[in-house]
Amino acid sequence: MENGMVERWGFRGNEVLCTASAITIRGVLNEVMGNINESDTRPVIPLGHGDPSAFPCFRTTQIADNAVADALRSAKFNGYAPTVGVLPARSALTGLVPAVFVVCLP
Repeated sequence: MENGMVERWGFRGNEVLCTASAITIRGVLNEVMGNINESDTRPVIPLGHGDPSAFPCFRTTQIADNAVADALRSAKFNGYAPTVGVLPARSALTGLVPAVFVVCLP
């Protein structure tokens, strides 16, 4: 600074922002799971297990592998899907998940 003066920053940390940045997906999932109504007899389908490639029982078929590779090579699907999901996938899932289940999304 000029003439040897030292300026100090004129702001302080924002406690709300610091708290918000400490929120994790695991924390949200634990909060959801901790608030499940125990008297509800419907089974819970947990959808927040993370990376399925770590579990051998979740291996896909060669047909699925090839479909993903073909889609990638086509350059038609190189962006993020909409946050609400793609309509064909959502439609397919609605027929697979009966109303007797509670679905927990992280």
